[in-house]
Amino acid sequence: MEINGVGFKTAEGQAGSAQSLADNFDTFLALLTTQLQNQDPLEPLDSAQFTEQLVQFSGVEQAIQTNKKLDEMLASQADNQLTGAVSYIGKSAEFVSDKLFLSDGASKISYGLDAKAAQTTISIVDSAGRVVRTVSGETGSGRHEYVWDGLDSSGSQLPDGVYNFSVTAVTADNETIGTVSATFGDVTGVEIVEGIATLIVGGLGGVSFEQIFAIRENESEA
Repeated sequence: MEINGVGFKTAEGQAGSAQSLADNFDTFLALLTTQLQNQDPLEPLDSAQFTEQLVQFSGVEQAIQTNKKLDEMLASQADNQLTGAVSYIGKSAEFVSDKLFLSDGASKISYGLDAKAAQTTISIVDSAGRVVRTVSGETGSGRHEYVWDGLDSSGSQLPDGVYNFSVTAVTADNETIGTVSATFGDVTGVEIVEGIATLIVGGLGGVSFEQIFAIRENESEA
């Protein structure tokens, strides 16, 4: 399988902090050396003060080495995450979202109901905020799926692209029932964002692993 769309983003803040610490270390060393070279032989630097400065010197040096090791560990962790995440490219992801991507006139979502409902309503909204389709959903407790055919309420085919959707469910007494909404998309790439591997899913952009319910074989290739 050819793998495309793998990108990287580095944490510039970490590099800047390390450089600042190294600059401070060099400045401290230069000042200490100058102080030793120019001290009055008849009144040498107080031993306690000199010892304190050496302790500070050692502390700065240790901090630089610690930061270096930490950067190496973070880089290794990011590489491991990336290696594992790349295996998801070409597969289908189901993840928590209130967006769907209409492609070739079809899109699938899923939703879960905390309890049995008297009525479940699925509303699809376009980029302008207009409700373009409203349908009745399943009312049983648990997980359900709905495949949208891309048609609006008047039966006209809508263009492919990103849409929002919502699922609401109520009891016979019109009390709201808790719901969880998710959508599906093909994983097309992986990138590291602030040291965390993120999946690129179809036209919906980046998806964190915390959002994902399931990863499956792409239905079109199964």
